Amino acid sequence: MKIGILGLGSIAEKMAMTVSKMEDVELYGVAARDINKAVNFAKRYQVSKAYGSYEDLASDEDIDLIYVATPHSFHYEHAKLCIEHGRNVLLEKAFTVNAIEAAKLINLAREKNVLLAEAMWVRYMPMIKELKKLLNEEPIGEIVSVSANLGYELTKKERLVEPALAGGALLDVGIYPLTFACIVLGYDISYVSTAVVKLASGVDAQSTIALTYSNGAIANIYSTMLAETDKRGIIYGTTGYIEVDNVNRPLKITVNDPHGNAIKEIDAEEQISGYEYEVMACMEAIKKGEIECVDMPHELTYRMMQIMDGIREQWGLEYPDEMRE
Repeated sequence: MKIGILGLGSIAEKMAMTVSKMEDVELYGVAARDINKAVNFAKRYQVSKAYGSYEDLASDEDIDLIYVATPHSFHYEHAKLCIEHGRNVLLEKAFTVNAIEAAKLINLAREKNVLLAEAMWVRYMPMIKELKKLLNEEPIGEIVSVSANLGYELTKKERLVEPALAGGALLDVGIYPLTFACIVLGYDISYVSTAVVKLASGVDAQSTIALTYSNGAIANIYSTMLAETDKRGIIYGTTGYIEVDNVNRPLKITVNDPHGNAIKEIDAEEQISGYEYEVMACMEAIKKGEIECVDMPHELTYRMMQIMDGIREQWGLEYPDEMRE
């Protein structure tokens, strides 16, 4: 399968490294608005083609899948460009700026009959499948609450502090503990309460989010771009609790009895970077002629965008150019 990368920032470097070590996958083309940047990137990773425009990449019919790695504010525009040219798309998270944009892209992909998948890498990882399997066994009884956090010091990154680039902690890091909570508890959320601290630019610097579920379970979420956190996820049940080391990229799952004694441990398998699983899922879906991945269906992508829209509404955070009804 031939892959193209649209947008050549740091996350594209990680994807390029990953693809270079995978079997049955070729990094065939890369595109930047600056042709010199594209050429230099292509040389580093032995890429066949370098493009000085996104249009040229999207127009190349030899490419089977385009990974869109531009800032959040450009996801809709760049994914739309690729889809309109008939390309399959793996779109970096957050999928779009809001649910309106997400719905439009999903409908366009269905109209053009091309694959559109969100690169929420944790959804594709074997460790999440292990966690789901474990939860089905009910090793800690009835789940009553979940806590999860994720944070890094990111205030030096322009794309994360600028409202025009749809910056802020929520769309970049907060989406991970939110996703973790929804993987465990689902989407039957009856109430959302939240508190936020903003940067001077107006975007969210850190926040707490409490999700109350219809069955009485509660999820407590913390995300920040001001400091590194322990990235832990904890699932509390009536007969024990489960610890997940790193909700962003699960490394270890530990099942504990009510007294904190470990009764089962699962360690992550050796990986290239973790990005390989989303690429493999796209390969499988494309081979089957499907327009969404089993691990990250459109419905769940859209639902998460709705949840984050509601959270930002409570904060009074709107981005300058985000699409509205």
